[in-house]
Amino acid sequence: MWYTGDEGSRDVARQSKRQNLSACPGALLLCGLIRGELAATTADALAHGGAGTIIFTGRSQKELQQVIDHIHRKHHNTQILFVPADTACLSSVYVAATSIKRLGLPIDGILGFPTVKAAPWELTTDGIELHFQKNYLCYFLLVNKLLSVMSPKSRVIMMTTMVKQEASAPKWQDINFSNGETYHPLDAYVQAMFANIMFTKSLAERFDHDRIAAFSTNPGNVKHNVLSYVTLEDVITWLQQKEEAGEEVPIALQKSPQSLAQGSAGVLRALLDPDLEEQSGAFLDNNQVVELPKMDLPAGAGSAAALWKLSEGYVATIKA
Repeated sequence: MWYTGDEGSRDVARQSKRQNLSACPGALLLCGLIRGELAATTADALAHGGAGTIIFTGRSQKELQQVIDHIHRKHHNTQILFVPADTACLSSVYVAATSIKRLGLPIDGILGFPTVKAAPWELTTDGIELHFQKNYLCYFLLVNKLLSVMSPKSRVIMMTTMVKQEASAPKWQDINFSNGETYHPLDAYVQAMFANIMFTKSLAERFDHDRIAAFSTNPGNVKHNVLSYVTLEDVITWLQQKEEAGEEVPIALQKSPQSLAQGSAGVLRALLDPDLEEQSGAFLDNNQVVELPKMDLPAGAGSAAALWKLSEGYVATIKA
């Protein structure tokens, strides 16, 4: 039974410990670490559970030093490594992947956390909408570059959002929102989160679960979720635009608040629970596997294939 209550982060950590992480010879790669948010809570729980090596990526080690120092003080047996990666620059992510491979460590798990939520319109230096690149495409590149060093039975975990079960699979026809003319920050965030869902489904289709298993998980309405970055007016405007255009609202906007520990529990289950092994590609919400009839394969196969092809096109020419 996986923890779903609010007893605190120590309960989450105890679940990690029961998975005997210290027996894993490889490293866990956490991308998108921000102090005081979900990724930091998850890293602390994994270290408490006996993870031998945790690799962090981020723009600079200085930004994450407090998290690193905190884990070092509490968990002396966990080695913390930092590899710089600017997710707004795909060549930087490519260099990071190369550096991680040179460490000579097998990778037991990769966790991708969103780092931008409902931001104003912006293109990256690669000419790609900010949310799509920083919350999804950078991880597509990173995972594909690290496939050769991932351990048997390793896992890829991508964070997503509160998806409605009846939500349709995206078509990926205009990821840059007509160069910003049709842009709304919630649309951009949702697009990236749905990309993470379809990415894990593609990985599940391409790899046997004994090789790599992939899951997307909604950590819930935790601190600093997307709704804390937008005003009520933004939400109302977005809903009105959807109604006027006759479009569905693909995410649930009202759910009970959850602690970071509760959110982390869902991430840990996706990463560690052996009972999920044969359900690679699944979407987890509130620690439970939830069916998405229009996005699960085979129904969502066209969307998943189109996204993979689009993503390959963006990263094909990226070099150090």
